[in-house]
Parts: sequence; C-alpha cells; structure tokens
Amino acid sequence: MAKTNNNKQPIKYVDEQSFNELQRLLEVIERAKEMWQATFDAINDPVIIINENFDIERANISTARAVNANIREIIGKKCYKVFALRSNICEGCPLISSIEENKTVLSKLGNQIAKRTYEACAYPYPAGLVKSRAAVIHYRDITEETRLQQELIQQEKMAAIGMLAGGVAHEINNPLGGILAFTQLIMRDLDKGNSIRTDLEEVEKAAIRCKKIVSDLLDFSRSSSGQDNKDVEINALIEKIVPFIKAEIKSYNVNLKLELGSGLPYVHGNANKLQQVFLNLLTNACQSMNKGGDLAVKTFEENGHVCVSVEDSGCGIPKEHLTRIFDPFFTTKPPGKGTGLGLSVSYRIIKEHDGIIDVESAEGAGTKFIVRMPAV
Repeated sequence: MAKTNNNKQPIKYVDEQSFNELQRLLEVIERAKEMWQATFDAINDPVIIINENFDIERANISTARAVNANIREIIGKKCYKVFALRSNICEGCPLISSIEENKTVLSKLGNQIAKRTYEACAYPYPAGLVKSRAAVIHYRDITEETRLQQELIQQEKMAAIGMLAGGVAHEINNPLGGILAFTQLIMRDLDKGNSIRTDLEEVEKAAIRCKKIVSDLLDFSRSSSGQDNKDVEINALIEKIVPFIKAEIKSYNVNLKLELGSGLPYVHGNANKLQQVFLNLLTNACQSMNKGGDLAVKTFEENGHVCVSVEDSGCGIPKEHLTRIFDPFFTTKPPGKGTGLGLSVSYRIIKEHDGIIDVESAEGAGTKFIVRMPAV
C-alpha cells in the first residue's frame, strides 16, 4: 500500500530484497572504483587525464612522484606548468592531435621533465565522461633507452672510422717520417742566419704536428690488449695531472677546486691512458674559459663505479654540437689550435675500461664531463 505526502505524491517503499540488491550493487560499484584507482596508482609511469585546455583532470601517484609534488596540488592545473615546469606547451605534445583526430598518438617530447626524457602516448577519452574533450596521456621514461641508442650509434661510428683511420695513419706515417728526417738533415748543414733555414723550421713544425695527428689516429684505432692494466688509485692519478696544467690555469686565469672523495676503491686499467683522458678534459676546460672562471674536479663513488666529474664555468657547448663532440676531427677550435681527436681518443680509452663518459652542457652556462668506471 502506498501513502501520499502533502503534495499528494505517492511514496513508494522498497522491499527488503530490493534494498539488499541495491546495497550489493553499491558495494560492487564502490569496490570497482577502488580497484580502478588502485590500478591507476599502481602504474609506475605517469598517467594523466588532460582536457583540451591542458588542465589536469586526474593523475596517478607516479605523476606526482616524477616531479616531487603533492598530488592534490596537481589536479586542475595546467599540465605543462606543474608537470613539465614550463610556461608553454611541451614540444611534441600529442594531446590536441589525439583529441581532434580521435586516435592514439605517440610522440617523443622535445623537452625534458625533471631532467628525464619522456615519450608521450595520448589516447582520446570517451566523450561525456569529463566536462570537456580530453585524453589519457601515458608518459614513458626513455632516458636510459635514448642514452644506450646514442652510445650504440657512437660505437658503430667509432668502429668504422677507427678502421679507416688506422689504415690512413699507417700509409702516411713512413713518408712523413722521411720528410721530417731529410728536413732536419738539411737544417743541420745550414747556418742559423740562412733564410732557407727559417723556412725549413716551419716545415719541421708542420711535420711534427702531422706526426702528432698520425700518432693520435693510431691510438684512436688501436684496441688495448690490457696487458699493462693494473689497479689504479684515481685520486693519486688526478693529483699527478694537476702540475701538468698549471701553465693553462695561470694563462687562462682559472680557479681550480679539487674535491677528492676519501676511501674510494681502485679501478683496473692503464694509468698512462687514463692520465691522458683526464689531462685532455682539464685542458679543454681551461681553454673554454678564455676570460677566466672556475674549474671543479670531483671524485666520488656511485653505484659500484668510481666517478670523476670535471665541471667548468666556460662558454658551454651549443646543443647542436653535443652529439658530435666525440666524433673524430670534429672541433670548434680555430685552425691550428686543435685536431678534434682529443675527445675521440678519450672516449675510446674509457670504453676500453668498461666505463662511460657523459657530458652536460648548455651554451653560455659551462660544461660538465662525468667519467664512470667500474670499481675493483
């Protein structure tokens, strides 16, 4: 029997069975919601629901963790402001294309987020479930993958050029030695005031410079046998190098700061070759600060590796040159000031020691090289 209220509308009662079914249905819905949220937060990659105005409708815990922010502070804000810390849209953002074309769009972001490189995949969100058109964007961290790809390309490039360089160096080494020897013999028979002797001295300098280039080419192309390797103390090696660059430090008005970590394990390698690597890095750093600056050298242990950081406050490396600095003969120095082989040879030596050499730089903001080698 139905009763009526003051507005003459009948009031319907729900029997106990229907009430229990409704209650079970609500429990199922609540449990499904909790499971969806738990699944959303269990994804290790950042996943965000973003509307067409770039406002964050929802985000998982990994999103907040990636940028070290509170999840409550992210919701409702512009994605590029709170997630990418930018004042404009991320380069290569797939959001608008996905919404307008109603399809999945995959894109590598042209800028970094929290110093990491991400690939973004946008999935158009079903209409009507949010206030405006939106998409679910899944961000995948590809920093390590990108680094390994670049390293593989670099190794293949080095191997090909190494074979070519070795052949060229052997072919020109003998005639070059003859030119140098006969030049010195002729100079020995001439008086010091002879004008021809002055010209021959220039020939001798050029020949010696060519011999140095050939020697570097052979070092670049030659693989180490490892017979001369032994346990090396990095701190002692760095301290041994410092006197060699005193002239550079003084002439370029550089302030050198050493921060050598204590109790570092040894590394296994060729001390002379490693000395060549660090001497080259320190010399390059000094030469990048032609108006003076600060040069910081640090040694430390990290994840089973002994690391050496060489950081300067010099002119920095333009972005378009960063991928080429380890290429043989690539140099930004004026003619006669550099061969472009120093970093190439250094790269090969560190690879022979099962290590890696990374660079961080921005034009006008200095450069930082980090060498990592397995600890003994």
